Amino acid sequence: MKLRTTIKIFTASVVAVIQINTAFAEEAINFNTSFLDSDSQEIDFSKFSRANYVMPGTYLLATKLNNNVITSDENILFYIPEYDPEITVPCITPELFAQLAMKEEWQNKVSWTAQDKLQCLDIRTIPDMQATGDIADNKLNIRIPQAYMAYSDPSWDPPERWDDGIAGFLFDYNATATHSKYQPGSDNDKSSKTDVVSYGDTGVNLGAWRVRAEWQATGGDNAEHSKRWRWNQIYAYRALRDLSARLIFGEQYLTSELFESFRYIGMSMETDENMFPPLLRGYAPEVAGVARTNATVIIRRGERIIYQEQVSKGPFRIRDMNYIGDGTLNVTIKEQDGSEQHFTIETSRLSMLTRPGQFLFKLATGKPLSDDHKTEGPEFGTGSFSRGMSNNTTLFSGVLAATDYQNVSFGIGRDIAPFGVFSAKVSYSRANMGDFADKQNKTGGSYSITYSKEFDTINSQLTFAGYRFSERDYMTMNQFVDLRYRGGNTDNSKEMYNIIFNKVFPSLRMNVYLNYSHQTFWNKASINNYSMTLSRNFDWGEKKNLSMSMSAYRTESDSTKDNGVYASLSVPLDDNKGMFSYSGSYNKNSHSNNVNYYTDIDNSSNYSLSAGEGDGKVNLAGFYTNEGGNNYLSLSGTYIQDNVLTVSGQSRGGFTLTREGAAFHRSGNSMAPRILVDTSGTPDIDVRGTGKAVRSNAFGKAIIPTATAYSRGQLSLDLDAMPDNAEALTSVQQATLTSGAIGYRKFNVVEGYKIMGIIAMNDNTHPPFGASVMNDKNAEIGIVADNGSAYLTGIQPGQKLTVAWNGQTQCTVRIPEIKDDNVQFNMLLPCR
Repeated sequence: MKLRTTIKIFTASVVAVIQINTAFAEEAINFNTSFLDSDSQEIDFSKFSRANYVMPGTYLLATKLNNNVITSDENILFYIPEYDPEITVPCITPELFAQLAMKEEWQNKVSWTAQDKLQCLDIRTIPDMQATGDIADNKLNIRIPQAYMAYSDPSWDPPERWDDGIAGFLFDYNATATHSKYQPGSDNDKSSKTDVVSYGDTGVNLGAWRVRAEWQATGGDNAEHSKRWRWNQIYAYRALRDLSARLIFGEQYLTSELFESFRYIGMSMETDENMFPPLLRGYAPEVAGVARTNATVIIRRGERIIYQEQVSKGPFRIRDMNYIGDGTLNVTIKEQDGSEQHFTIETSRLSMLTRPGQFLFKLATGKPLSDDHKTEGPEFGTGSFSRGMSNNTTLFSGVLAATDYQNVSFGIGRDIAPFGVFSAKVSYSRANMGDFADKQNKTGGSYSITYSKEFDTINSQLTFAGYRFSERDYMTMNQFVDLRYRGGNTDNSKEMYNIIFNKVFPSLRMNVYLNYSHQTFWNKASINNYSMTLSRNFDWGEKKNLSMSMSAYRTESDSTKDNGVYASLSVPLDDNKGMFSYSGSYNKNSHSNNVNYYTDIDNSSNYSLSAGEGDGKVNLAGFYTNEGGNNYLSLSGTYIQDNVLTVSGQSRGGFTLTREGAAFHRSGNSMAPRILVDTSGTPDIDVRGTGKAVRSNAFGKAIIPTATAYSRGQLSLDLDAMPDNAEALTSVQQATLTSGAIGYRKFNVVEGYKIMGIIAMNDNTHPPFGASVMNDKNAEIGIVADNGSAYLTGIQPGQKLTVAWNGQTQCTVRIPEIKDDNVQFNMLLPCR
């Protein structure tokens, strides 16, 4: 490695001495050649006599626009224009011009020329535009005045640069298996139990279309045969760039902010806020709770699993769910002692504000659908709209209409600075119940208010996350279908509100979080939930960053009350890789006290061990996680004296197949793009994108599983971890992908020997100083120095190289057999 670095520095220094004066000059330069050993006739000064001169020919280059990479490697033609035979200019084709995303007026202002059967932009028709080649860096650098550009944002690209990706197949999974062995005398009448729960996505990409099938499978002792495998929903979607919208056909959930979500089959077209610049994008719900043991958190909408995660004992917060519309989510915490916690959360947006002049819409039509894919109820159509009227006011309205059911909703959102943000909504429904209720029409209204205020001066936030009152006969579409067509008896909500207060005390390094929710029903008892969390970081002597927290909760439902307290103290270890902690939980039925040790094994894995007692019984637990390049793995176990021994494992991963290659990888998301990275067939190359680095497989392929749609993302090779026999000619690329796309980016990596060779012609002369040495992929891998010497990388025995000067290929080098893995010095390379 040291020798390779030394050679590269030497070579770069020689070239830099020659090029340094060209960096700031546009006119031709007359060189003082007396410092060179060679006769000046044997020097190809075409490379150096003009700034950024590139010899005529085709080169594999990435394109940078105003210092941002907008395309991966493409063949770029450099040609001599008729108006100046002393220079070369790059051919900017209509396809590349479109990706420059200039204002529409420039479409009619520019002119074109024909070169080698290509249509090329006449760069002179755009004032102050510059387009230069940097062959050493494999870049085409374009500069255009910002005033000519359609839009500019540091992390967002306009639609002209969005990439739909390549065709391919994908399969993602998330599987959890649990085995419990019960001790004699335990409360369970079985000796053991095994459960397996898995879910995921599979599908194909064809052009701009994505076809997806969400699946889930259950196994083990409690799985019903008919439900061991099921398809949750099958659908196809694509982006509509001009409308900043997404079009979906198939099984789906209504995701309107005005109407409660329900499952249906049909078509929808809605504004996709992910297509907007980052500051305008939407909201995702947060789920928080306390696990009494190592546990699995399962979140469902109806029977459909939408999220599953193993968590260790103690408080948890889940913040990485996708926004899925308003409605009710059912949360199950499956404890390893065999018990379960169940609760529901209502998802909604805290405000309905839309930027001034912005128009958001949602259109859908179809027929309600049961969890077993059977249509039920009438066909419907719905439309909802939101319009930003001014800097502080938004109006929104919508209608959902079917033969026997109608719902009209309208409201206002307003920023009442400095007093916060609020929104108010009124909905009115009418439902013909048919024979179910002697053809009665049920009509009623629902009224809701949300409010949020941040108190910056006191580091606090108050959120009145939603007051809603519904009259007895007000019905959602879900309730209507359930009552009339399924004969069900759903909960009939009357009143609901949720208040959240968060306060930070910076000087004390303390945070206080309060949450109160209240819900009443027309047909059952009310539910009240109270929770409070206090957390603080502090120092104690030489120990820094200790943390403690205390959580208390109270649940009231059906004349029952459940009170509990959870407390913890964490002490980091001196190496900052681990910590010791204490935790205790108490409620009216049980208590537990535990000590825990946690440490990182390496950058990808960690484990924790805990011991304690609960209700007079000893408990032991362990938790191990590993986030490798191809999957996520967690293993856990819990032993409770005289009760149960439980072991559990979770694995998340995926597989993507395209015409450019395939790879296993960490799990992705059905609507998030992923990127197939090609390292030119070179294995064991570390690639960094979002999250942890991934390593190319034996075929030189790797998958970045979770890119961000419609946002400019950067990919880079870890040059410090490159194998000794590999050299990266390009190490950084960017991608802006549409939702669900399989992107493809190829890094120009050469694998092979390093040679410090002497290139000699038939007449024992040498190619001129500055001649280019190109490989069979038309990539420049070296420059000829004095007396024919050249440092070449990525060389294979038998490989054919071409040497070019004066704008054309002059001779060919055939690499002889190489017997030593070390750098080859002074190897004679005949050029014929």
